[in-house]
Amino acid sequence: MSRLNPPVFKVKIGNARKTIKCAADRSILHAAIAAGIDYPYGCASGNCGACVSHLDSGEVHLLPHNDTSLSPGQIAAGQTLACRAQPRSDVTITWLGRPRSS
Repeated sequence: MSRLNPPVFKVKIGNARKTIKCAADRSILHAAIAAGIDYPYGCASGNCGACVSHLDSGEVHLLPHNDTSLSPGQIAAGQTLACRAQPRSDVTITWLGRPRSS
């Protein structure tokens, strides 16, 4: 992956019923916020777990995070942290935190 021109993927956010674009070097949370989606989050650094989401389809690279925010069991069950997830393909994701609409 070129750092100058990282690939860009489509990210469908189920709760918001919107599809956004997200570069491979950007977190899904930051791309969603930049697109005006009111995605639930707290710390945005992988420590609180407020942005825990279900990865419905696609692949992400999960940046380092606190295991109390997202356990290996949650990862095995298809959950991820939007603040630490960078897309590696087109993705469909649904947040599991408090309900919000955009």
